[in-house]
Order: sequence, then C-alpha cells, then structure tokens
Amino acid sequence: MSDKQKFKAVIFDWDGTLVDSTSVILGAHNHVRDHMGLEPWTLDDIFGCSSKSARETYPEIYGERSDDALSVLYNYTDNFDLSLLSVFESSHQVLKFIYNNNLPMAVVSNKRHDPLQREVTHFGWEEFFPVAIGAGRAERDKPHAAPLLMAINELEVDLHPSEILYVGDTETDLLCAQNAGCQSALVEEYRPRPYLIEKYNPDYVCAKLEDLCEVIMNNRTEQKESVAG
Repeated sequence: MSDKQKFKAVIFDWDGTLVDSTSVILGAHNHVRDHMGLEPWTLDDIFGCSSKSARETYPEIYGERSDDALSVLYNYTDNFDLSLLSVFESSHQVLKFIYNNNLPMAVVSNKRHDPLQREVTHFGWEEFFPVAIGAGRAERDKPHAAPLLMAINELEVDLHPSEILYVGDTETDLLCAQNAGCQSALVEEYRPRPYLIEKYNPDYVCAKLEDLCEVIMNNRTEQKESVAG
C-alpha cells in the first residue's frame, strides 16, 4: 500500500470486478465472429482483448469491416437476456458495506453506456451507483483518464482524483487509475497477477472482492484517527 491520502469515494469497474460476465462477453464476440465467417475465440483470446472497448479494438481487429462488426455486436448486446447475467457472490454485500459507510460510489466501464445502465437497473443497484459511465460517454474510453474524470465530476462531490479509489481487475483499470491520478485497488479473484502488481504498484491488492471491506474499514479508521489527532 502506498502513502497516498485516504480515499473518500469508490469507483468500480463492472465486468470481471462486480459482474461475472466472461462467458457472456465471449458469446457476444463469437456471435460477431460467426457473422464474419471467422473462427471463434477462446477464453484466452477474450482475455487478450476485453480490457479495451469494442469501439477501439474492433477497428484494429476487423479493419474496414469494423462498422458492420460493431453493428452486429451492439444489436446482440441491446437484446441480450439479462437473466443470464450473474454477479459475483460477494458483490452486493461489498456494495452495501461501502454504502453504509457513506462513501459515494460510481461505475466506469468499457461496456457501452446504455447496456451498462440497463444492467445496473436490472440488479437494482441504482442506489449504489447514481453515476455510471460506459464506453462512448466520454471522448475516450479506458485506459484513457476521460471516463474516470467524468464520473468524478458527475458524482457532484468536491473531491480531487487523488481522493478516489478505483477498483478493477485488469491492466486497463490500473492504467486508467494511474492516468487519472486516482488510487487503485486490484481485485485478483483467485487469479494472482504479480506482473501487474510489479508494473503498476496498486495501492491495494484484494485476493477476492470481499477483501475490499477490510480496506474500507482501515481507511475509515485512519480517517477518524487523523481527524481526532
């Protein structure tokens, strides 16, 4: 953990951090691959490209056919059956804990904005996340700082980026936090990634999402001690 000041708000990544959506994302991309007459991707393939938004990766992957590929992808995700989507077992517990500790929360994701907002509503998490920024809302998507800075601005709390903790599970999340000047927490979910820790030196590393509750408790305790002192 670094010696940065204590955080006063928490912003989350979505897929892979709160929502167990790897198989869903793979299915969406393979729907596009099938439309394009290409071989399906494997899980290894998806881990290699899923950290960036489709609007940024598809032109690299499909070239002049990227507009068609994006159209197929967006039609699929716009009509996706949300009942097939699941959250990690501890997600609601962790969000409730942070909410009860009066820390403002938001979501910044590379999932397109409208589907992201639809999923937040589906899980009944609007109270936790009054602000949700998906791909396409800001000028650039993660790992650019723009969407994270937009979320901080829309939270309507007078906080500097250094007072924000961004929680994610990928290199793109850590880089986004770094670019925005925010603190970072890497959630490994039993997938240790020492190379990311060495490269980005996140402020906190959580082996599983529920470990974030201890981070919150320690942060609040240290804030109270600082005020008392």
